[in-house]
Amino acid sequence: MSFSKLINFVFGIIFVVILYFIITYALKIMYKDVKGSKKGKRRQIRQAHGLEVIKSSSNENLKQGSIIPVRETISFGRKEDNSIVLNDEFISGYHAKLYTRNNVFFIEDVGSTNGTFVNGSKIEGRTKLNINDEIRLGNIVLKVID
Repeated sequence: MSFSKLINFVFGIIFVVILYFIITYALKIMYKDVKGSKKGKRRQIRQAHGLEVIKSSSNENLKQGSIIPVRETISFGRKEDNSIVLNDEFISGYHAKLYTRNNVFFIEDVGSTNGTFVNGSKIEGRTKLNINDEIRLGNIVLKVID
């Protein structure tokens, strides 16, 4: 075997080995990415909570049967700077706020005149919510959904 054929053979082997390591490294990265995205999707599904409008009086902002996704704090009231403005005569300017902490729903009455009700009971301050709990703000009824 001549010297140039030997050099070509050695470089060919080195090229195949480097190519093998590059492909192996790329597959490991893709596997971790796919594995990590499945965990993220599971977590996202568990946190996809919301509110369903059960009764909405004559409020043009909320229609019966509509869904309100909850991803951050939501404030309810008659004033324009609330997240959800409710034009109901029994709703205060700043009526209540709803938020999640560690994947748990809480509702807090923020000093409303007519009160906030969960499952028919008037709440004082902050209250933990469960799936299928009904919230009444004035004439508006919302249901916690998963």
